[in-house]
Amino acid sequence: MGSTSVGSSVSSSVGVEPGEVFQPDDGKGTIRVIVADTQAIFRAGLRKIFALEDDVRVVGQAESLDQTIAAIQKFSSDIVIFEALLAPNPGDAVSDLLRQNANCRLVVVLQEPDQEMTLDLFRRGAHAVVSREI
Repeated sequence: MGSTSVGSSVSSSVGVEPGEVFQPDDGKGTIRVIVADTQAIFRAGLRKIFALEDDVRVVGQAESLDQTIAAIQKFSSDIVIFEALLAPNPGDAVSDLLRQNANCRLVVVLQEPDQEMTLDLFRRGAHAVVSREI
């Protein structure tokens, strides 16, 4: 997918649900979050949880690596929650995402614990690595 098509798909495939439009920072230090995950229910669940907080807003969402990059370019975010399955090489993806916004905190979600991958993700700049495994 070229950069033109990614950019044009941002408005329809990346964003928040109607009624959950991001409000600009009110000077109280609102934390802006992008949620990038293959599972719509996971994205929706995080949006609902963060909606309960006065100082956290989901400003964008994505379901692919290209959409995640587009969201980072379009929305100013403090935190990106990124599912490792969105990339063929999660370590390279972490490096690429942080090049788009070096100031964001990147939280990587793994399907199951993997010590080698976790160490690589931290070396490449991830701020947290969490497992979805129950």
